[in-house]
Amino acid sequence: MSRYRAAALTAVLAIFTLTLAGCSDTDQPKPLANPQSGPQQVTDLNSISNTPVDSFKLSQEAKASLAPNRDAEAVLTEPPHLTHQAGTDHDPAEESLLNDKAAQYAAFSHALLERLYVQMRDLERTEQYSQLKVPEDIKPVVITAIMDKDGNLKELILEQHSGRANVDKLVIAACKKALWYRNPPLGALSDDGDYKFTIHGQIQNFASKDGRHWQFITKIGLGIG
Repeated sequence: MSRYRAAALTAVLAIFTLTLAGCSDTDQPKPLANPQSGPQQVTDLNSISNTPVDSFKLSQEAKASLAPNRDAEAVLTEPPHLTHQAGTDHDPAEESLLNDKAAQYAAFSHALLERLYVQMRDLERTEQYSQLKVPEDIKPVVITAIMDKDGNLKELILEQHSGRANVDKLVIAACKKALWYRNPPLGALSDDGDYKFTIHGQIQNFASKDGRHWQFITKIGLGIG
């Protein structure tokens, strides 16, 4: 072996020796905390956090996050938010509950509103009313209706004209046929022993197939006094 090759071999052996000397136990791969393979279920939250977990506090916070938002509910129970769509695409309609008492007796109120809508829709399709061209700024007809404790209509009082006599007559005629009820809820009675309703009725021209006969948007509201 030449002198130069011997020197090169000596240098390589020295480097290898230094590398082995630099390694220690701390450089060895650390074993996994859980030697089992696959995902593991955590049952103790304290095992993954240095801060103790108060399960009671978590439970209370979760309940608070699910608690009803009274402010949000109040908005949904105030007029005119208690409105739903009725009718069809060809005869659109809106039915509204005008006050808290009407909402309290919602089934009673909706039954009367549905009857009122059916009567108004049927009248709108007659030759007498289907040709009406109403102003865009027409006002609602406002009527006070009084029903006796047996559910029979006693009186209708026109509180506000719509601006068109024919529209007033349409809503009044519908009220005469629609406002009755068998076994009405006693809790909805007014202080004087009758049932008192405020009725809002309004129509707007919607579409015409022949330019002479109209389909209408029908809007009806009911409040209980």
